[in-house]
Amino acid sequence: MFTKYFNDVYDRLTSAIPPLRKVDPDTRDIPVYFRFMNLMAVHVFLSEGVDVAIMEVGVGGQYDSTNAVRKPVVCGIASLGIDHQAILGSTIESIAWHKAGIIKDNVPVFTVPQDDAAIGVIRSRAAERNAPLTVTEPLPAGKYQLGIPGDHQRINAALAEALCREWIRIKMPGVDATKADSWVTDGICQASWPGRSQTFVSPRHQNLTWHVDGAHTVESMTACAKWFAGERATWSGQTVLLFNFTHERSYKDLLQTLKKHAGKGNFVEAIFCPNITNRADSQNLTVHNDEKLAQQHECANAWAVMSGNPTTMVLPSINAAVDYVENKYGSSNDAETHVLVTGSLHLVGGVLDSAKGSI
Repeated sequence: MFTKYFNDVYDRLTSAIPPLRKVDPDTRDIPVYFRFMNLMAVHVFLSEGVDVAIMEVGVGGQYDSTNAVRKPVVCGIASLGIDHQAILGSTIESIAWHKAGIIKDNVPVFTVPQDDAAIGVIRSRAAERNAPLTVTEPLPAGKYQLGIPGDHQRINAALAEALCREWIRIKMPGVDATKADSWVTDGICQASWPGRSQTFVSPRHQNLTWHVDGAHTVESMTACAKWFAGERATWSGQTVLLFNFTHERSYKDLLQTLKKHAGKGNFVEAIFCPNITNRADSQNLTVHNDEKLAQQHECANAWAVMSGNPTTMVLPSINAAVDYVENKYGSSNDAETHVLVTGSLHLVGGVLDSAKGSI
């Protein structure tokens, strides 16, 4: 299906009949990758008769290509943090302005508790659009058994519940309340998000357990570390860290946050690698491999000083890192070993592919 619709969109964009209509004549015929994917997604949704489409912003909101949707049923803004500063700015107010750019005229918008400065910007932008704004409170601990573990997910689940109920209210006003409740409950309890608060036992080494979370901001790393600390309290085995960061983010802030919240006991070893895998479709060709590797050496040195543990290893790829962990800590070593993988969603995806065999 992907190939069919990709070629369909590509052929239409490059065809001379009918001629491509452009707002700006200097715009390139083929959009950049992310914009192409968004265009293709909308084409798929329309062609396949999708009932409900959830469009997640790529970066920011105001100038993101997903913002081409003029009249969504409802909008949601999740927890904000400092990220993508080169594009969104270095202050929470600037980031909030971009994120709140998805708010549309007279369209209800929901958000979660935010920093005072951030919520002020969101309220202001909502008022400009005459959009009713609701701030959802985290779900109480006993309300649902969440499909995605972690206390912080109660914030996300509350937002998801509010968005679903608002959509049902607007698009299905006559639906039976009990039926609507069951839909929402099933969605929250059965939700699955690979690479977020995910745990799996190695299919090749039963004494090896992987804990993966794609946290890459201080806020998400705090949540990841607290989740892992809770997991850590339930077993007594040794722990290993597999970490990666991308060049636009502060690895020191992330590692300090991890160290602060990850619970008692140090990692017996910290392993670092660039986002290089054996898969050709997951490579970042905008950064040279030597530069990627140098960044990880820098990160490893900082961790050794920060943690007081000089036992670190830098490896040239994600596959090499997984092989290293399995060879050193796998079943030949009877000790129960738990590996925390975090710092980058690209890293987590590569580990799921290499260590688990699937996403």
